Amino acid sequence: MARPGASGESADVYHTAGKVFDLIHRYRTPPTPQTYALWYAYVAGADPLLVARVDELIAAKGELSAYDIETIHWEFVATGADDTDTMNIGDAIEREVESVLGIIQQGVTSNEVYHASLSAVGSRIPEAASGDNLSALVSSLIEDNRRMVETTRELGEGLSESQKQLETLNKELEEVQTQCLRDPLTAVPNRRAFDKRLEENVAEASRTGKKLCVAMADIDHLKKVNEIYGRSAGDAVLKMFGALITRNIKGQDMVARIGGEEFAIILPQTETIAAYNLLIKIKSILKGSDLVLHDGTRISNLTASFGVASLEPGMDARQLVQQADTFLSDAKKAGRDKVKTRSF
Repeated sequence: MARPGASGESADVYHTAGKVFDLIHRYRTPPTPQTYALWYAYVAGADPLLVARVDELIAAKGELSAYDIETIHWEFVATGADDTDTMNIGDAIEREVESVLGIIQQGVTSNEVYHASLSAVGSRIPEAASGDNLSALVSSLIEDNRRMVETTRELGEGLSESQKQLETLNKELEEVQTQCLRDPLTAVPNRRAFDKRLEENVAEASRTGKKLCVAMADIDHLKKVNEIYGRSAGDAVLKMFGALITRNIKGQDMVARIGGEEFAIILPQTETIAAYNLLIKIKSILKGSDLVLHDGTRISNLTASFGVASLEPGMDARQLVQQADTFLSDAKKAGRDKVKTRSF
């Protein structure tokens, strides 16, 4: 309830805050600043993708874990800071380019002045009958040439320094852009990168008629690993799984971490049977691999469930993901450690 005497805008803020605290309590989310920021953005509804992501997780699990909060905050809420970094670097690049253009213009002006000086000296040579006059003209020419050499040196140093600054700024910009699209734990692409790439691949496949498959993968019983061995062990499993998938896909393919223990794989120009066989291979490698923790503890018999869908005529990216997610649910219902698709 809004405080007495609050303005309409303040009343809205207090009303929203009340909803936020209700959601924190209802879904048992940790009462941290990240949690508050996420639920506030959810209640405000300004980002439909954030709302859809939260609704999807709640429908699947009935609550949001600390990791879910961290992941969604990183992908959607904290991007404002990334955008600010990008804008700041972009502004710095623009200033540096303007500096380069100024240096070039200064060089053009200096060349024009030097050319005018040479022309003036040239026109006076026929009139310089005496040695003294010729000596004065030569001295003037030498001085103009000295100034031109000095100006050229200064301009060259200015351009060299600007080039170094631009190279540094471009590297910083690339780092910021990479961080925006990368999962901080596993170092594979995140949900934002996945959505962007999938839209591109769906558009291309729809236009060319080429095959496109999407797989959804979920590590089985990761919560139990966290409970028995600790959160750091669960993180190690996630890293291992992301690296395993990365090693077994082709250059045009993409794996992304899109949720707590959930990964998505984009497989362009891939038939359903080929995608199915690839996932069977990855599943088998995972099951046969042991994870050794820092203290020597060995975790064995790790498994994952997979659902794979193929793009059909008239299907968009969201429908393709939903179908793959449905097959993933089928794999879990069938006892986990399975690969499910329409044909198998």
